[in-house]
Amino acid sequence: MRLQVLFACVAFAAGAVSGAARATPASGEHTRHAAVDALFKAFTTNTPGAAVGIYHNGKLVYARGYGMADLEAGTPIGPQTRFHVASLSKQFTAFAIALLAREGKVDLEADIRRYLPFVPDFRAVITVRDLILHRSGLRDFYALFDIAGQGIHNVRHEQQVINLVSRQRALNFMPGTAYVYCNTDYTLLAEIVRAVTGRTLRQFTSERIFQPLGMTHTFFADDVSEIIPNRAQSYARTGDGRHWQRDLLNSDNTGATGLSATVGDLARWAANFSRPRVGDRALIEQISQNGTLRDGTPIRYGFGLQRTSLGGRDVVFHVGGEAGFQSIFAYFPGEDFAVAMTTNANFNLNLADEVTSIAGLYLLKTPAAPALVAVDARASPDRLVGTYRAPFAHSLRLEARNGRLYRNERDAPQELLQRVDGTFDAGSPQEEFFTAVEDASGGVVAVEQHSPGEGRVTRFERAPTVPLAPAFDELVGDYYSDELDITYRLRLENGRLLARSLWIAEPIVLAPVVVDRFESDNRYFAAVVFDRDGAGRIRGLHVSSDRARNIEMRRLAQ
Repeated sequence: MRLQVLFACVAFAAGAVSGAARATPASGEHTRHAAVDALFKAFTTNTPGAAVGIYHNGKLVYARGYGMADLEAGTPIGPQTRFHVASLSKQFTAFAIALLAREGKVDLEADIRRYLPFVPDFRAVITVRDLILHRSGLRDFYALFDIAGQGIHNVRHEQQVINLVSRQRALNFMPGTAYVYCNTDYTLLAEIVRAVTGRTLRQFTSERIFQPLGMTHTFFADDVSEIIPNRAQSYARTGDGRHWQRDLLNSDNTGATGLSATVGDLARWAANFSRPRVGDRALIEQISQNGTLRDGTPIRYGFGLQRTSLGGRDVVFHVGGEAGFQSIFAYFPGEDFAVAMTTNANFNLNLADEVTSIAGLYLLKTPAAPALVAVDARASPDRLVGTYRAPFAHSLRLEARNGRLYRNERDAPQELLQRVDGTFDAGSPQEEFFTAVEDASGGVVAVEQHSPGEGRVTRFERAPTVPLAPAFDELVGDYYSDELDITYRLRLENGRLLARSLWIAEPIVLAPVVVDRFESDNRYFAAVVFDRDGAGRIRGLHVSSDRARNIEMRRLAQ
């Protein structure tokens, strides 16, 4: 997942103090603690909330909860409240693999089929390191579940992920050639731990990582029916935005997700970076560095962590989000400082910004923000206006409004700044920026999306101004996927082409872009492309998104 997307999907507004880890702080500490509390002032006894843990120079200096862990029971959030921390889990899974590699039990360059024979032979070697760095080419299981009609609120077991992987017949790309964030990779790493140790990831990490570090409230929850004391429940706003409702988490998948932890325990994990008790300095250095593609192209991802900067400071971090849970762990190596935050609802603020604010309170020197290329106040957006399409993504739609350039996102238009060097971006060019591709006459024929942290460029070709709508009647029919074991029934209703299946509650509306290509508001049905035989008859279709590409569905006999 791109860095800015990760930041955008995690957030909170702040609240009612539910308990602190330390009492009667010194005057300076009291001032800082009060400033931290002020960040959470919007959380009350009537709202979900958050917990924050702050580590500095070898010790936990502050831990506090805000808002409610359980709205039904009236249980407040405290420092010992357990949160599902979603993708923060990945750093512990990768660390487990690093320990086993150090002991000679796992070869990072080995074909994963040595350990996991159920993985199909894709006629290309996927290594253990490919899994760690999200460069395997495997399709993401969240996308596969969704397309198969088994959304996030359905009960999903780890064995189901294995079943899905074993049915796949194609990859997103050749292993090692690209970085695409993939949760499947880390579920398979958990299975490698089981294969070489005979222990589940929960057992192995508890014995080898959590218990030695005193992380007594942390474990991988691998039983969806298990009762977990002091657990925060997950919430979301109702459709009208006036009330709270449960946002269910029904999964016992581990490796990519599944970790239950407290902010205090995450501070103990931070201490292992500066004063290793599990592993040694060389191992910590290994897991704290970003990796590369096989050709040496740098990517901003390593062993379940990303090495980058926040507020001008060097940081090793990861974020997580699943159901209503949001989380962030950020360790600043040069200052032996860390912040862990967890929430049990998505409040549409940026957790990374809150980490930056807290770091500014505790760390004396505030680095200067990196200089950005100047905005070109005279640039006209008109030449860029249009619709652009890529094989596996929703179309990029650029609009001009009051002399400014906008990207028309599915939820809301986003302003793009045009800069003097010809690039344009949403304000964070170090994470993502765009360039125009011109023909010989200077006309814009494509737009390239640059993702520096992912080591890739995505090309969007200009589409016709007026979409060419094919005859919908010939597309009507039933389409079946062998890889997902699901049938979609395409029908015309009120002039719209709708896709329905037995397992989805609402139909997917398919809108034409060009001949034989459709898109939808569903994030995983980014592109639906119909296939024809030599006689021009429809024989099937392919569904694609960035994380799950070219899923084939053959047309069934009518």
